[in-house]
Amino acid sequence: MNTVAHTNPNGETVQVNVGEHATIGDNVTIGKNVTIGSYANIGKNAIIREHASIGKNAIIREHANIGSYSTIGENVTIGKNVIIREHANIGRNVTIGKNAIIRENATIGENSYIGRNSNIGYGSYIGRGSNIGYGSYIGKNAIIREHATIGENVTIGSYSIIGPDA
Repeated sequence: MNTVAHTNPNGETVQVNVGEHATIGDNVTIGKNVTIGSYANIGKNAIIREHASIGKNAIIREHANIGSYSTIGENVTIGKNVIIREHANIGRNVTIGKNAIIRENATIGENSYIGRNSNIGYGSYIGRGSNIGYGSYIGKNAIIREHATIGENVTIGSYSIIGPDA
């Protein structure tokens, strides 16, 4: 891990911890105290806010926005225009489709898939190995248990518990 100076599009220079062979696209904005893992790829016009951590081999597509204090695990793919809000935790081997929104304090368990145009509510928990279909809405503080499958364009209410045992 090397500390490098990165100049943001607004001219501000920040120190970033960057792993070997990581790539940062054009016009990327990076906040203070950000860590980018080895072999990670940050697409053009992405925003990585302060104290965020991007894991090894992660792919952050163009125009994605990663919130402050969020953690993105290893081997994660985040699609174009995805918004991940503050304090979110994305586990290893997760794919998040384009235009999805992951709200504050949400957790996505490892080996999960979040379909495009989905919205994962504040404080929600998606268990490992789960599959959320495109266009689905998971309400505030909902719990989707491990290995659950939610279809396309489904709405799950706030505080719901979904899974094989529900």
